[in-house]
Amino acid sequence: MFQLHDKTRRLICVALFIGLCVFPTVIVGAWCVARQLPGRVEAEASRLESLLGLNVMLDDFSNPTPGVSLYRGVELSDPESGRTVARCRTLEASWVEGPDQQGGSRPVLILSASQPEIEGDSFEQISRLVDRLLRGNTTAADLSVRFSAAEATFRADADSQTLTEVEGGIEPSPGGTQAEVAFRLAGVEMSEPARIRVARNRQSNPPRTGFELYTADAEFHCGTLSIGIPMLEPLGSRSRFRGYIWASMTDSGWEGQVTGRLLDVPLGSLVSDHFPHKLSGESEINIQAARFSQGRLREATGNISAGPGIVSRSLIQAAVERLTLTAGVDTAKLRDLISYQQLSADFQIDVSGLRLAGRCQPSGAILVDRQRPLLGSSSSGPQPVVSLLRTLVPANEVQVPATEKTDWLMRHLPVPPIELPEGSSTPPPTARLRLGETIER
Repeated sequence: MFQLHDKTRRLICVALFIGLCVFPTVIVGAWCVARQLPGRVEAEASRLESLLGLNVMLDDFSNPTPGVSLYRGVELSDPESGRTVARCRTLEASWVEGPDQQGGSRPVLILSASQPEIEGDSFEQISRLVDRLLRGNTTAADLSVRFSAAEATFRADADSQTLTEVEGGIEPSPGGTQAEVAFRLAGVEMSEPARIRVARNRQSNPPRTGFELYTADAEFHCGTLSIGIPMLEPLGSRSRFRGYIWASMTDSGWEGQVTGRLLDVPLGSLVSDHFPHKLSGESEINIQAARFSQGRLREATGNISAGPGIVSRSLIQAAVERLTLTAGVDTAKLRDLISYQQLSADFQIDVSGLRLAGRCQPSGAILVDRQRPLLGSSSSGPQPVVSLLRTLVPANEVQVPATEKTDWLMRHLPVPPIELPEGSSTPPPTARLRLGETIER
């Protein structure tokens, strides 16, 4: 055993003290000081802004443990208008290892939010963020993200909807990217969560973005759903939807399918507010199947029931004349406004026309009051969709009544394709305009 000089032993002890005690203490102290620097929170907010494309405000930011970031007082806003998009009391972010599609592992970002609130009138900004993620146009495009919240609030105008057990994620893959969220409605017993899925398919040419909505046992207000699905806006804020919607955006417009039930749809907002007829009452529309493409309804089957309510004599007369429905009474003897007890019918609409069949019991009529049927089913086949427009708008000098509402209906209801006359194999001739002696167009 060799002997060390006393001075050498002292130098070794000092070196060990500095290396094992002083240096780690200095590093930890510097780290603590850096965490308290005034610009630290602003720097982290700027980093998140470049990641999300939204303005970010933070009350505080800390790293309670290695690999975990804790954000307090988070607020996201639109960079142009400054309008608040979402806010959150606390947001915890951490990294874990998760499996990838090749059987290996990849880092996954785990987000846990406390009391997040989403503003419905800023849905467009949220849609843009999701679209950038799906298209891979952000620095976070290759991230796998999992997020959860015990409770979240979605605000739409003066109404708000509380969601519970919110879980979702964003998963990139070579074939595309998918974002999905599952949740339950507070105060509603649900056998399974509702879910919304948005996917970007890069394998199609050109790439497509589609969404899927499944409400499970819950009923969603159409006013809230119309923020993301404008086609539901004409139904009014009081009506509710329960069912399934799938849609995909193509170069020629939206295409997809709908199955479900519309509840508490006010007939007045669909008819009386837009056409010179009176029809009131709350209705329920059961959509057995509906298909649309290029932004136009192609076919739909289901049934409608409503009542009691008020109907105008002019609407009954127009339905008899234009839709060839059977009059149950002498319409000339009816008052201008009639109280009806029930409106119930099966419907089918496609390129061949509109079919209506009565479901009122026990008469099997379409429309009845307390004593008698007012309208019965048609004895003829399907009626052209244009007959529906002529029913809603009084006859005038043009074949199809030209109003703003009929224009919207003509652009969204099914129309038959152009067919050549029997025995004709060539298209109809086209006219040319002759200008002068030598120029033709």
